Amino acid sequence: MPSPRRRSLTPKTAPPVPVPAEAPRPVAVIDMGASAIRLLVAEAAPGQPVRILEEASRGVLLGKDTFTHGRLGAATVEATLKALEGFRRIMDGYGVVRYRAVATSAVREAQNSDAFLDRVRLRTGIDVEVIDGSEENRLTYMAVRETLRDHPALTSGDTLLLEVGGGSADISFLRKGQPINSGTYPLGSIRMRQSLASWHGSQEQGMRLLRRHIHNVVDDIRREIPLREAQHVIALGGDVRFAAQQMVGDRADGAPAILGREPFVAFCDQVTSWDVEQLVEQYHLPQAEAETLVPALVAYRELLQETAAQEVIVPDVSLRAGLLLDVAQVDAGQGIEDFSRQVLSSAVALAEKYRWDAPHSKKVAQLATRIFDELKAEHGLGDRERLLLEVAALLHDIGNYVNLRGHHKHTWYLLSVSDIFGLSGDDMALVANVARYHRRALPQKSHLPYMALDREARVVVNKLSAILRLANALDADHLQKVKDVRVLSEEGDWVLDVDGAGDLTMERLASLARGDFLTEVFGRKLTFRESRARAS
Repeated sequence: MPSPRRRSLTPKTAPPVPVPAEAPRPVAVIDMGASAIRLLVAEAAPGQPVRILEEASRGVLLGKDTFTHGRLGAATVEATLKALEGFRRIMDGYGVVRYRAVATSAVREAQNSDAFLDRVRLRTGIDVEVIDGSEENRLTYMAVRETLRDHPALTSGDTLLLEVGGGSADISFLRKGQPINSGTYPLGSIRMRQSLASWHGSQEQGMRLLRRHIHNVVDDIRREIPLREAQHVIALGGDVRFAAQQMVGDRADGAPAILGREPFVAFCDQVTSWDVEQLVEQYHLPQAEAETLVPALVAYRELLQETAAQEVIVPDVSLRAGLLLDVAQVDAGQGIEDFSRQVLSSAVALAEKYRWDAPHSKKVAQLATRIFDELKAEHGLGDRERLLLEVAALLHDIGNYVNLRGHHKHTWYLLSVSDIFGLSGDDMALVANVARYHRRALPQKSHLPYMALDREARVVVNKLSAILRLANALDADHLQKVKDVRVLSEEGDWVLDVDGAGDLTMERLASLARGDFLTEVFGRKLTFRESRARAS
């Protein structure tokens, strides 16, 4: 008789049911350029590459209106609205709830841009953000870095990253992949074409005028960016991609096109010897594309000739790819540390240009960000403002390059006319004002640059400059004697608990004197105390 089957008294645990991963939600980006409006719809799961779902483009010559008349005409506005209505339907069809729509120079420079953007919002429900050249440079750099992550152009040597668009040329100088200098210059192909629209002379004479204009702008670029040090050139934009396609054909593997220096120059010379009608016939180009090809290639050629690069690297990336990466990073809560490294690298390059006192400035930046973190509950500011404070601290003394007397005012001027990679014009105005008030007079209503800021920005300047004044005082002797500082709350007042080495008498006197603005802004009396750990 078979023995009875025994049953285990230990209950079996059912295998865990896997929780299905939430499907990535589609996102969209819209780029309103000088010659076309473009849409990308994509999805990106955390840790996964972005997957393009749909692309759409509509040729609308926003730049032709702006660069000729200074305004967007009624027909162009209506064409834009119809294109965006179509994009809205595409986005709704995919269930897009997060998007970023940007406009560049053609809208930025139009006198009626505010009215235009309001009509776009009311009719299509799309809020369009007007970005400046600094943001364009940052977004295209992100796309290039993602595509060429291990390429020698981003891992060794100096690289010129340039894109000749319809309205402007965006140029960045990279050192071992890190952005050092950047700027936006009036070398847009549509802009240059429109400036010669009234010319009725020969093709040869017109080309001489075009080259003279480009040569003059390149002279200005050379004063700001060390073009001759560039060992690599990365070129972006539809016109240079057209040149690459003609020279080396399509690349199925998505690898960047590599164009030799001399063959590229020869191709540019050949193309620029033809007029628009010949280009349309030769390459079967639309009229609008043929009109921008020659000015763009002349600009690329002249910039390449200024460098030591022996080839041109043409990756298949665009501003839209950078926008998608940026949206994906924001969704994943990433990006601020990487962005900060880029900004600070560019800030240090600017400081070196003006022969900064590096040990002092770095110490002030360290102390300023330390105090910022200690007072986080009081000032209510975030990571972006912390970064702007650090930039202002690194650059607060560059006005000494002009004159020691009144150097804080010279610092404001130099920063107000400078570019730092990743920072917008509004960011630079805030940084310049914070740095200007690191010493001497406090912000006043008679100070026009300060009053030109909106109320919210003035409040931020007050808070950050009060912190910077105190941090600068803590290195009054420029000897970096203060190692660390804490802000302690005792009986409603603040105590600076300072850890340092040597005689801190000067730092004590300076911090109590220059802490006046901190007291005014935050309403707390300030006292100075050497760390008990040090005293013991």
